[in-house]
Amino acid sequence: MAQLETASSTTAYDKDYQLWLQETVEKLRLGNYDAVDWENLIDEIESMGKRDRHRLKSNLIILLMHLLKWDYQQEKRSGSWESTNIAVELLTIWRIHRA
Repeated sequence: MAQLETASSTTAYDKDYQLWLQETVEKLRLGNYDAVDWENLIDEIESMGKRDRHRLKSNLIILLMHLLKWDYQQEKRSGSWESTNIAVELLTIWRIHRA
């Protein structure tokens, strides 16, 4: 296994994230594992999971707020939200679980 690059190494990651990303993908595709910036790649993968969890939590909170408003503030409903397919599906699920 290749040795992890040290934080003091100058990489495209520090200068140009998009370039670093493209180069890393290319190195992995070519099997050039010794040249991969493993330390930053591992950090990015870990961060991705955290961002995804945070994004999911935020979206679920917003969704729950919308569903509660839909049920308890009927006078403020708008037709555009209900007309989207996902909204119809979510409202159906919401109604089933509330029954």
